[in-house]
Amino acid sequence: MTGRGLRAKRARERAIGVMLLLPAAPVLALAAAAIWLESRLDHRARGPVLFREQRIAEGRVIELLKFRTLDASALASLGDGPTHIATLEREGRMTRSGRTIKQWYLDELPQLWNIARGDIGLVGTRPYPIELYEAELAAGITRKRDMPSGLIGPVQSRKGTTMDALALDQEYWDACRSYSSWRLALLDLRITLRSARVLLQHKGI
Repeated sequence: MTGRGLRAKRARERAIGVMLLLPAAPVLALAAAAIWLESRLDHRARGPVLFREQRIAEGRVIELLKFRTLDASALASLGDGPTHIATLEREGRMTRSGRTIKQWYLDELPQLWNIARGDIGLVGTRPYPIELYEAELAAGITRKRDMPSGLIGPVQSRKGTTMDALALDQEYWDACRSYSSWRLALLDLRITLRSARVLLQHKGI
């Protein structure tokens, strides 16, 4: 696919993100209300509704949005550098609403706004913490600079299985550069459907 084709992919996915915001609005509102209400009723669950983190997407710094799942003590333990939210979540340091939201991957739903404003696409490699991105660049690994970024991607579609994340990302990047627009669209559709199955089966939580 040419650079023009990749730009068309981004424009198409941005339009999809805008369209998905409307049907997703009730779920977004319900999840936000649950986080807000619990933070008022339980001091251990205090914190903002949204968690904002600087990430790298296609070589650019963006502010990635997520619903907050961590409890107050876990949130306070986050310092500079990579947040390691997933590690804290696996340790069970989540609010009650956060556990339910995480079970259905609803914590990622605010990233529809990231898609709508053009920070990321729908399908691609996940945005990376800045420190890890810089470490990869120093080692000559440019995947997070060159590849399309997205809410979901080949790695997310394989959660719950043994996988090589770097190899999966590289395979997708090779497809982006060699496939026609229609063939890449079909690949993106397969990744989306596999990711939906991962969500429904609660894999990789």
